[in-house]
Amino acid sequence: MTGAEAQVALRRALARLGQPDPGISVPDPLEAPEDWLFETLCALTRTMAQEAEATTRQTWPRRFGKHRPTIDDDYSRRTWIEAHERLMAHLRQDWGARLHHHYKEMLARYPLTPQERANARRLGLSTFGLTADD
Repeated sequence: MTGAEAQVALRRALARLGQPDPGISVPDPLEAPEDWLFETLCALTRTMAQEAEATTRQTWPRRFGKHRPTIDDDYSRRTWIEAHERLMAHLRQDWGARLHHHYKEMLARYPLTPQERANARRLGLSTFGLTADD
């Protein structure tokens, strides 16, 4: 894959998710176009998943004191991680598997808290062209 092909593949992948072209230019020279494409799409889809999680997050009011994440809301890393894996797998199954392995290693090192496990939910990603089965 050349840099130009990576640029075209990036635009196609974003169009498949219903996202506009962010105007990212391919670095020149590009030594590993496939890795650049994966890392670029990974960063963009992670932001999409995290924003989708944030818009659906419920927060419970506190009478006193500061907001306590995962206690006063239903935040869970598992929610956006699972959505991120689904977005990448929607683009290419091997990318979803690669990302799943990455997060599996990360969660082995930095496990979810009991509250995060209890708060985990599945996001609807129809905005990005995914069905409930994706």
